[in-house]
Amino acid sequence: MSRASTTREARRPAKSIEYVRPPLTPYQIAAFFHKERYGEVEASTKSGKTHGGIAWLNEETILLGAPGRNFWWVAPSYSQTEIAYRRTKLALPPGLCKYNDTNLTIVFPNGARMWFKSGEKPDSLYGEDVYACVIDEASRLRAEAFYAIRSTLTKTKGKLRMIGNVKGRRNWFYQLSRKAEAGEQGHVYSRITAGDAAKMRAELP
Repeated sequence: MSRASTTREARRPAKSIEYVRPPLTPYQIAAFFHKERYGEVEASTKSGKTHGGIAWLNEETILLGAPGRNFWWVAPSYSQTEIAYRRTKLALPPGLCKYNDTNLTIVFPNGARMWFKSGEKPDSLYGEDVYACVIDEASRLRAEAFYAIRSTLTKTKGKLRMIGNVKGRRNWFYQLSRKAEAGEQGHVYSRITAGDAAKMRAELP
């Protein structure tokens, strides 16, 4: 398997740290690490979509973060959000960040804060300025929650990555994915299947 890694420097007022992107598959890089503001990723279970989303949000937080800046991971339920929080903790180097297991927040060395939020109550998502966000299980999230999240990214012009399975044809994520697939400006559409993941695993040395 061809592995891509990127080394970039994240600057802090007192000193700098070296950031090295973790090994990712070509389809994960194409789906998440593009220049467009919006990314819609329709993917099957166990295809690596969550891992790609975590790597992307970590990178955004490290490179764009500063004291007072917020970065979000939003899922339809608290239990789903908690899974992403635990996996993100495992993906980060020990001792790098400060963790609050009660509030599901991570404070990075640059002062930025990553929040893991439930979209069950859309009204609770308004108000903050957010610099990057991942919506997990997007096809199961209420449209009202999507609108609230999008409003938090308006002032900052923050990027948004949406990941989920194909579930019905009337939900906002399915409709947005079809527009992105048709070439909507500012969007990148990606489809990742279990076959893609199996092929990549088979090519590992």
